[in-house]
Amino acid sequence: MKQVMQKAQELAEAILDSELYQDMKRLEGEVRHDPEATRLMGDMIACRQNVEDILSSADMDPEQLKTAGEEMEKAETRMNENEKIIALRKARKDFQTMMDNVNQILRLVITGTVDDQGASGGCSGQCDQCGGCR
Repeated sequence: MKQVMQKAQELAEAILDSELYQDMKRLEGEVRHDPEATRLMGDMIACRQNVEDILSSADMDPEQLKTAGEEMEKAETRMNENEKIIALRKARKDFQTMMDNVNQILRLVITGTVDDQGASGGCSGQCDQCGGCR
């Protein structure tokens, strides 16, 4: 057990030292300290909160919800067009791909197969390939 925990610690440290992780963290800091990016994210969050407030209202107005939804979509589009946010999203995707690959390697070594079905963390609905619910 001690050797397993030690190897897990070494893997965690290797992940933290990886260029993908370091790049992602650097970009997170840049986005967090960029006034335009933080404003765009704040606008998006405010619009989403407005939509949620309308949805939870007892006397929800469908027209008000439609308008708020359109405003949220516009805010999301503006946010997704920001170069720093685009770079951060790519870095997060690249990091997630690395982590998925690490998990696939672990799965392959432990089980002898690479079962992508469990990679998403949920049921795919294809029971003939699973057998986990039966």
